[in-house]
Amino acid sequence: MKKIYLAITIFVITILTASAQGQEKVKKRITYSFGADVGVPTGYVSAYSSLVAGASLQAEYPVVKSASVTASVGYLDFVAKRGGKGVSFIPVLLGAKYYITPKIYASGQAGLSFYGGREDGNGGGSGEKYFTYVPGIGFRTSKRFDVLFKYEAVYIASSARTYSSAGVRISYNFNLN
Repeated sequence: MKKIYLAITIFVITILTASAQGQEKVKKRITYSFGADVGVPTGYVSAYSSLVAGASLQAEYPVVKSASVTASVGYLDFVAKRGGKGVSFIPVLLGAKYYITPKIYASGQAGLSFYGGREDGNGGGSGEKYFTYVPGIGFRTSKRFDVLFKYEAVYIASSARTYSSAGVRISYNFNLN
C-alpha cells in the first residue's frame, strides 16, 4: 500500500515540477467530460462478478501544455453472476494527466470510494469509504471524444480484498464557457 502512495506522490510531483520549468503558457480553461465506464472484473471479484459498468463526470485543469490536474466523481457497479448480489461504489478521485503527444496521455488518479450498496438495496454501512486508484492510458480521438483504457481498484482494508477491473472509459468533452 505504501508503494502505491509513493508512486502517486512521485507522479503528482513530476507534473507540478514540469510547470515550474518555464514551459509555454497554456490557456487555463477547465474541460469537463462525461463518460461511460465498462470493464471486466479481475482478481478475487471475478469469481462473483461478470461485468463492471458505471458513469463518471470529470474536470481537467491544464497546469502546463503537457500536463493537467483532474478531479472526478462517478458510479461503479460490479454486476453479479448468476443472480447474486452485486456491489456498487461511488469513487471521488483526484489525479493528473500527462500528454505524451497531443492525442495520447498517461493518467493516474487516487481517492476514496464510498459504499453504494448491493443491487437488492440491502446491506452496507453508509459512510464506509475505501482507498481507490486508477492508472491508465488514453487517446483523444477528437476535440470532443476521448477513450481511456484503465485499471481500477477499490481496496477494502478491513477484509484485505480488492474490487478491481480492467476497462475502458469513453467520454464526451465540453466546456461551460
